[in-house]
Amino acid sequence: MSRFCTLCSSSKGNCYYISGGGTSLLVDAGLGPRNLKKALDSLDVALEELAGVVITHEHTDHVKGLCSLVRRFRLPVYASEGTLSALEAMGALPPGAVVIELTGEKELAGIGIRSFSIPHDAADPVGLRFCMPDGRTVGIATDLGHVHGGIRSALTGCDLVLLESNYDPAMLQAGAYPWFLKRRVQGEQGHLSNEAGALLATYLAQRGTTRFVLGHLSQNNNLPDIAYLTAREALQEAGAREGVDFLLSVAPAQAVHPMIVF
Repeated sequence: MSRFCTLCSSSKGNCYYISGGGTSLLVDAGLGPRNLKKALDSLDVALEELAGVVITHEHTDHVKGLCSLVRRFRLPVYASEGTLSALEAMGALPPGAVVIELTGEKELAGIGIRSFSIPHDAADPVGLRFCMPDGRTVGIATDLGHVHGGIRSALTGCDLVLLESNYDPAMLQAGAYPWFLKRRVQGEQGHLSNEAGALLATYLAQRGTTRFVLGHLSQNNNLPDIAYLTAREALQEAGAREGVDFLLSVAPAQAVHPMIVF
């Protein structure tokens, strides 16, 4: 049995839980230990059960709880070479931390981890594809400035994909962000709009993905209903039927998403 849920997902903090075959992992550490324990308690999961934490990149909303988490629970940290170097430089890893470089494919207690490069303004950011012991596959792809063929290829065939739906273009343009930040968000190394995320969801649905969780929504430039409706309309226009061909939900910004069990 494989399980997945988001513990928080927004521009202010990101942390995800995935488990299968008796192994439990965190992806990113955008929660401090106290809030992380509270989130995991709601799932009847003990922090001591975690076998490690996989980091997609070094931005604060993905690692602000990492140092204290690793120091307290001695969790090994999996990340790309560039991300590990960035984490060390910013003091996000405590002395003596066990670090494992993500290159190509790794296996951790029966869970296969494949990393793939993504376009984002970080040192060496990656998306992730998990192959669970029961054969299920889970993809995680947020913080994407744009979607290239390597991303589509890496996610094709996943049973479930956590997919970025960061901003609504009209809200971003009308919002209070300064111009340079608006350019950064919608740039080639920024984030995916609702429409771009919906296009990728449609591509993946046509190739077998049946479960989508929209994540990393901006709390200033998006609304859950807008992200959901944009993706649902794109999927339905492509001929997919909600509840039959696909299941779609939006990850809460600061709360635990209901556990998805395969």
